[in-house]
Amino acid sequence: MNDNTKKTTIDPAGRWCILRTSPGRTLALMMALAAAGYEAWTPCATQTRKRPRSNLSVERDVPIAPTFVFVRAVHLRDLIIAEASPINPYPDFSLFRHAGRVPLVGDGEVEGLRHAEERARVQARRKRRRRLHMGQRVSIGEGAFAGLSGTVETTGDAFVLVAFGQTFRMKIATSLLTADLVVDGQPVMGAAA
Repeated sequence: MNDNTKKTTIDPAGRWCILRTSPGRTLALMMALAAAGYEAWTPCATQTRKRPRSNLSVERDVPIAPTFVFVRAVHLRDLIIAEASPINPYPDFSLFRHAGRVPLVGDGEVEGLRHAEERARVQARRKRRRRLHMGQRVSIGEGAFAGLSGTVETTGDAFVLVAFGQTFRMKIATSLLTADLVVDGQPVMGAAA
């Protein structure tokens, strides 16, 4: 039985071993291993959820690939010892094994997960940047109505209802809007002329 604990010709510094855990322990395991000095990683995304019976939203990190934590293969011996120990200092985990051995994954093989994590991070930044509030002054940045300013009446994730004067209202994608640099009718900096 080959458990990959013997010295090989492949440099383990560029390889990862895979740990399995329960979905709820994925981030906790990664953070515990990182705090212990291991190079551990799992792809994460920021998720926004509304609190029950409230209009407040809460952001939290969630794993993109729940149950999987990647750890540099140079730590494989220590992980085998921790897994076999009756008192494991980390959240419960097991080493991923296939055909009686621990497969090692190269940096290039986790590149797709790294790209998915980066895409999720960019989308979260866009959502945060585009979060508009009721009563906020906004301008349309592009399209047929570019330059038109109004006030947000109803908010949403992708669209908001904007009032332009007393009688004209339009549902507009948040990606087309920019917040005006005026707060409560006063300029942000300097004196009004």
